[in-house]
Amino acid sequence: MNFKNLNSEERIVANFISEAFEERSQNMVSTIVWINNHTNYLVSQRPDVHRAINNLTNKQFNHVIAEILLPF
Repeated sequence: MNFKNLNSEERIVANFISEAFEERSQNMVSTIVWINNHTNYLVSQRPDVHRAINNLTNKQFNHVIAEILLPF
């Protein structure tokens, strides 16, 4: 996906969410629930993603999700 409308931290989150979204058969609800339930995984295995998620505002996080879902 081309996330040219996103800043660097939004891009980090968008790439991670996009991968998780595909792994969950393009179900965004399942993707968000999985991310929420796997905070420890993010802290230990993907600290870059964890840091970027924590630095995003709600508006920015929603913008990331909108960019992923826009093609639908």
